[in-house]
Amino acid sequence: TEDFIIYCGDSREILPQLPKKSIDLIVTDPPYGSSWHGSYRKHNLLPIFAGDNSLDEACSLLREVLVVALPTMKWHRHLYLFNRWDLSGLPLTGSVELVWDKAAPPGPGGTPWGASHEFITFTTYSPTKVGRDRGDGRLAARLRRGSVLRVRRLTGMEINRSKHLTEKPVRLLRQLIESSSLFDEVVLDPFMGSGSTLEAALLEGRRAVGIEVDKSFCEIAANRLRFVKRT
Repeated sequence: TEDFIIYCGDSREILPQLPKKSIDLIVTDPPYGSSWHGSYRKHNLLPIFAGDNSLDEACSLLREVLVVALPTMKWHRHLYLFNRWDLSGLPLTGSVELVWDKAAPPGPGGTPWGASHEFITFTTYSPTKVGRDRGDGRLAARLRRGSVLRVRRLTGMEINRSKHLTEKPVRLLRQLIESSSLFDEVVLDPFMGSGSTLEAALLEGRRAVGIEVDKSFCEIAANRLRFVKRT
C-alpha cells in the first residue's frame, strides 16, 4: 500500500535500490545473539569469525547496513538503534544514550540484579564535518523528553502472538517516532522483524518502509499491518 512497503531480503542488497534522501527517520533493533545467528549467519556478505563473537559480528553487520542506509536519509535526521553500538567513522553526530525502563522486574531464573532496562542509541545523520561539528539535527522535531523512557515490556502472551522474541512495545516505538518525525514522513526499519516499528509509524500518521530477511516474519508483518490504519 502507499502507507507502508515491506521488502523481503537482505538490507545490504535492498537499501542501495531505494531513492536517495527519501527517508526521514530510522528506528530499528539490530539483530544480535539468537536473532543474529538465526537470520543472518546464513548470508555470505559478511565474514563469520571463529568463536563466540556474535555481538562483534552484529556490530559489523549494522555498520554495513548503515553505510548503504544513510544515503537514503534526508540530511540532519535522526536514528534510534536499540542497544549500544560503536558508530565511529560513520557520518553521524555524537550519540546520546537513552534508557528503556521496562517497568517490570527481570524474569525468573536470572542472576541477582538482573537487568530490567535496555539501552537505545540516539544519533543524527550529518554527512558534512561542518554539520557534525555544529551539531545539526540534535533537537527533537516535536517534544523534548528525558533520557529514560518507562514502558512496560511485552508479556509472554504478547511475544507468543508476534512470534518474535525481541519485539519492542509499539507504545515505546511510538514515542521515538513522534519525537523525531512529522505527520506523513517516512520511517525506515532495516531489521523489521514482525513489524512493530511499522505499526507504530502508521499509528502516528507516518508512512513506513520495512526490510526483513526472514520470510516468515515478512508474512507476519504483512498480516499485522493489513488491519492498521494510518491516523
